[in-house]
Amino acid sequence: MRKLTTALLLCVTGLWACAQDLNCTVNVVTNSIQATNKAVFLDMESAVTQFMNNRKWIQAEVQPNEKIDCNIVIEVMEFESDNIKANFNIQSSRTVYNSTYNTKVLSHVDNSVRFKYAQYQNLEFTESSYTSNLTSVLAFYAYIIIGLDFDTYALNGGDPYFRKAMNIRDLAMNAPVPPDGWAAADGGGSRNKYFLIDNLMDTRFKTLRAALYRYHLKGLDIMTKDMDVARDEILTSLKDLKVVYDALPNAFFLKLFFNAKMDELIQIYSKANPSQKTKVVELLARMDPANRSKYEEGILRPKN
Repeated sequence: MRKLTTALLLCVTGLWACAQDLNCTVNVVTNSIQATNKAVFLDMESAVTQFMNNRKWIQAEVQPNEKIDCNIVIEVMEFESDNIKANFNIQSSRTVYNSTYNTKVLSHVDNSVRFKYAQYQNLEFTESSYTSNLTSVLAFYAYIIIGLDFDTYALNGGDPYFRKAMNIRDLAMNAPVPPDGWAAADGGGSRNKYFLIDNLMDTRFKTLRAALYRYHLKGLDIMTKDMDVARDEILTSLKDLKVVYDALPNAFFLKLFFNAKMDELIQIYSKANPSQKTKVVELLARMDPANRSKYEEGILRPKN
């Protein structure tokens, strides 16, 4: 209550940027630990929610209906004093034009994030310096979420926000005591924060980001108008992804794309014509082999 009252007063007096660019739901899960006093986690859930939702992240003015929907589940794995290790499950979505359907844009789990948090702690963050691992991680993903959302509306529209995310990574890596999880060799092989932003800013992945734009703006967003044209555009975007896959088959962002889109692709092409079904399954099975059986079953042999 103290924090909420303070936040409201700051909004009224204009000292707090209450733009609410993000509509972020935060859940802190503690099933994996034994703690007699879990009030600290309720407080952290509230603090993270305010941190994500009450900052001005986006340069342009954002209308209430333009806020980006996202959610973060923080699964606490270890807790000792104010030292916490947790898995962060981050998802974001955006509404498809002229519909009520929300499409996933990002679905990612960042495992074993270590940070400090004490009850009633203020979450401080500045873009010009490293303050704490918790706020750096949160701000990093805020800018990833925003950048990807902008990429679905304009070709390379997310560049300003990806640059901010890369700056956060670089500041964390160069902190006096660098926290784990930001360097290239820090866990997850090539699937960590370092390579996530590296993929998005590397010119070799321009085709991938162009495919993201085509998939959403020229594909999903015209589905209510012409489903056949939409399927054709999405198929073209998948062919563009294949170009990236052929050159860089282990690219982290390809994995993230299919994490978000697998179920959706099955739904879209389960009612396509037989020729298109075959082409799509061939592409998807090659680029996302772990889910080959799901594509074959859901697209070629759908249950009506």
